[in-house]
Amino acid sequence: MGVEFRLLDGVEVRIDGVRVDPGHARQRCVLVALLVDPGRVVLTDRLLDRVWDDRPPLRARSVLRTYLSRLRRVLAGTGATIIRRDGGYALTVPPDSVDLHRFRDLVRQARSLDDQAALGVLERALALWRTEPLSGVDTPWADAVRRTLEAEHAEADRRRVDLALAQGRHAELLAELPVRAAAHPLDEHVAAQLMRALHGAGRPADALRHYQVVRTSLIDHLGAEPGPELRALHRSLLTDTAVEERRAPHRLPVAPPFLIGRDAELARLDALLAPGRPAIAVLSGGGGVGKTWLALHWAHRARFPDGRLHVDLRGFDPVAAPLPPDAAVRVFLDALGVAPRSVPVEPAAQIALYHELTVGRRLLVVLDNARDTAQVTPLLPVGGTSAVLVTSRNRLTGLIATHGAAVVGVPVLDETRSAELFAAHVGTRGDPALVRHCAGLPLALGILAARTKAQPDVPAAVLAAEVAEARLDALDTGDLSTSLRAVFAASVRALTPTSARMFALLGVVPGPDVPVSGAAALADVPRAAAQRALRELEDAHLVHQAAPGRYRMHDLVRLYAGESTTEGALTRLADHYCHVASRAADRFTPGEPHRRPPVPPPAGPSPDFTSIKDAIEWMIAERACVLALARHAEVRHAVHLSRALHRFLDVAAYLHDALDLHRTAAERSTGTDGYVLCHLGGALARIGAPADGHLTRALDAAGDDLALVNVAATNLGISAFTRGDLDEALRHHERALDAARRAGFRHSEAISLVNLGEVHSERGRPDLARALLDRCCELASELSDSGLLGMGHNALGTTYRKLGDRDRAHEHHLKALRLVGGGVLRALELGVRNDYAASVHALDGPEAALPHYRTALELAERIGLTEEESRARAALTRAQSELSR
Repeated sequence: MGVEFRLLDGVEVRIDGVRVDPGHARQRCVLVALLVDPGRVVLTDRLLDRVWDDRPPLRARSVLRTYLSRLRRVLAGTGATIIRRDGGYALTVPPDSVDLHRFRDLVRQARSLDDQAALGVLERALALWRTEPLSGVDTPWADAVRRTLEAEHAEADRRRVDLALAQGRHAELLAELPVRAAAHPLDEHVAAQLMRALHGAGRPADALRHYQVVRTSLIDHLGAEPGPELRALHRSLLTDTAVEERRAPHRLPVAPPFLIGRDAELARLDALLAPGRPAIAVLSGGGGVGKTWLALHWAHRARFPDGRLHVDLRGFDPVAAPLPPDAAVRVFLDALGVAPRSVPVEPAAQIALYHELTVGRRLLVVLDNARDTAQVTPLLPVGGTSAVLVTSRNRLTGLIATHGAAVVGVPVLDETRSAELFAAHVGTRGDPALVRHCAGLPLALGILAARTKAQPDVPAAVLAAEVAEARLDALDTGDLSTSLRAVFAASVRALTPTSARMFALLGVVPGPDVPVSGAAALADVPRAAAQRALRELEDAHLVHQAAPGRYRMHDLVRLYAGESTTEGALTRLADHYCHVASRAADRFTPGEPHRRPPVPPPAGPSPDFTSIKDAIEWMIAERACVLALARHAEVRHAVHLSRALHRFLDVAAYLHDALDLHRTAAERSTGTDGYVLCHLGGALARIGAPADGHLTRALDAAGDDLALVNVAATNLGISAFTRGDLDEALRHHERALDAARRAGFRHSEAISLVNLGEVHSERGRPDLARALLDRCCELASELSDSGLLGMGHNALGTTYRKLGDRDRAHEHHLKALRLVGGGVLRALELGVRNDYAASVHALDGPEAALPHYRTALELAERIGLTEEESRARAALTRAQSELSR
């Protein structure tokens, strides 16, 4: 007859596997008091203290003997005996029959083993714990023993997690560590474990963010910074984070075709910025003097082994604000190989990451068109091994004083060099009077050279006379030569009236460039007329094509153009973008117009999106212009663009564009638009940042707006499901479904059905899940929505996989992949690829699944969805481990 005593799972006695009642609470206490010291004599007085503390009953010894007699009868024939000896009692038990002592033996054994074996032993030890130890025995002595046992358990579990982290089991630990960290917010060891798990699971930005959370808690509650070990871990992760490979980026614009008259400046740069000699050089000179051409010419011929970076800081853009340092840093992080998922949300953390990634590298960083020292300083690489080349109309004396920068002045060209540059443009030397009017400015020389080439029959003397007659009043900036203004004026007078008007209107475009349709909206002319005007401006060198069909201006040219801009042009352009964005969104997701504002009247050419591909291409191409308009047009435009484009930016996984757009709209509307709050919350959730606050505010403000109730509740449900709170997820998704049905929103109803199906599948109710998901697929088919249909089939596949029906699971996952794969629905595709790989694994084994896991992981790294990346990485590791056994 075998006996087993469980003290770590309540207080149980099992004889031959059958649970036996050891008696009432005091009798159980007697049993426990003997079991904690098996085979050893417990003196009677001590036993009485353990059972009754300082309040024993009358005739306590007699009562104790009664309890002992009853326990002997329970244990008869089991090999466990209670004997009286040396003034007390002892309970002898078979070896390993008490779970408490098995636990302690295993923990001791683990200390003498290598890490891999120790982890397995500790997992066996901790598996003995099921509920609260000694539960049901409530005495002061039992409470003290319980606290001791819980401390032993915590120490063993801490050791287990450390060993599991050392063996790379990061993803699976993320199921438990966030809960533990929330329960122990001031425990620095738990914080370190979670940070290591997040980093190892491919979520370095979340690891760095958690450090900031812990640091804030320690300062708020204890008034102290984190200890040296946690600080060292933070530094280590900050250094290692985000880069899959140390690229040698070469992100320079196209080199200029020629450079005239700058030999002295080139030699000066050669001396200052030789590779391996860290320095900062500032090319300083007036607008139009050719600083950027000089910088790019030198940068293209320089050799820096770890790469060359460039960013236009737009310091003197007449319309848009200078580029903030954190926006410039994101350009650099992308060039350095940082995946979107690894870019921290906070600007300060982005800059810190950039600084860490430049340590020890020999880079050239070109900071073009800098406004002031404050804009430049955060962008300087650290570590003393890189060179920086800055161009600015200011001398940046602060940079000289604080960082030892050297200024290289870029003067205007003398008459000889001006004539050479003019000849390089047109192939022949220009009229001296005409060249003289350009005042040695390469920009003016280029514009007049273009005019000369375009009108070869106009005598040079006539053109020179036109320039001389132009207005010569100084510009407000004070740094433009009056001759340059004269050149602009003369060039504009030579344009047709339509092109001259287009030139003036382009001065208000806030984005980096404008498409033909946007220019047509600005000028309120047909597309063909806009195209003709742009071609004429391009021929005059007043605009250039940054990409086929997209036009931009030099900032000085734009400044001159903007002085005569017609009132309301920016509003007309923003109205055009709102209309086209709505049309594109209707084509992209025709089933949910209720989630978007009504399509506004057309302003300018209304595009004909004959296919969803056309709509997608427009939304991809116009992201930068949309963000610029959201910042500079009216508040209503920012809100409209946020609501119209949120679905595309989300499912196409343009995560940081979505965050920028929705955050701008929320800030400009002072958080009063519930839809914008929902979209901001959704964008934050996608990158793993806290989002429920925005979503809850939106839901609270929804009132009778059933569309907003549906959107907010859906997002809250997804958030709850992601963190494993199935009850809350169920409540929110049921509310979302109710709102969709009451309002007749069939597309939103289908979304709610698939969300509810996933929740019920996870809760172990497959029949209900299948019914909901089948209905979702029916609705999606009726609506001809392939993405929604793919979501339904994918969730059905997961449900069948949980039921063990591998064939049907694989069938549904394959259907889903065919519906959403290979296109712009990258966020949906990633989840489906992960699930499809799992179905292949279950059906055909790990070797067949490996390429599918790798494809999912590559897509996840490319677009930055952290949860799905962790899934893909963990699954790939498990499959490889299975094959290596």
